[in-house]
Amino acid sequence: MNTIKLRRRLDALEEQLTSEPIVLLMPDGRTETLPGHNDYVLNLLGRAVGGDRTSDMELIARSVSSREPDGAHMIDLVRALLNGPNEDAPGTHG
Repeated sequence: MNTIKLRRRLDALEEQLTSEPIVLLMPDGRTETLPGHNDYVLNLLGRAVGGDRTSDMELIARSVSSREPDGAHMIDLVRALLNGPNEDAPGTHG
């Protein structure tokens, strides 16, 4: 395969990757934005499963909804993981 053809294919793949920001709606009505590239959202999900609580994670936990590129709902899943039941809370089994 020649270099020009390979370069065109790489350019086409890059165009498919989204870079639109994620918009978080906060309880007071203001909005916050987070980067929207694909690796970032997947990384957030992995960090939420691991219990990580960075400033981005705290923003997501406090938000009430989000608008993601292409109508995705990954941030909703991250929020659910962050705000889910606490294993150490009374009445939980663990």
